[in-house]
Amino acid sequence: MPDGEGGLQAPHVDVSVFARGLLDRVVTRVYFADDDLGTDPVLVGLSPEQRATLVAQPTDDGYRLDIHLQGDSETVFFAV
Repeated sequence: MPDGEGGLQAPHVDVSVFARGLLDRVVTRVYFADDDLGTDPVLVGLSPEQRATLVAQPTDDGYRLDIHLQGDSETVFFAV
């Protein structure tokens, strides 16, 4: 997927999270661990700890990514 600046973004899924107690949705992305993520412009700007909150890991029946709304493992959310 083009990044708008001549590069490419890694394959990802945009996700909106709605929950009781949230006045507005929060938006994040899900990347897949077995894709080439090294040059994605969004991921390059994040620390390794932050990147890990966006990368789904393969399991026996698909992928798994836990989304955390707060705390030490809080998922990276984007202003849209």
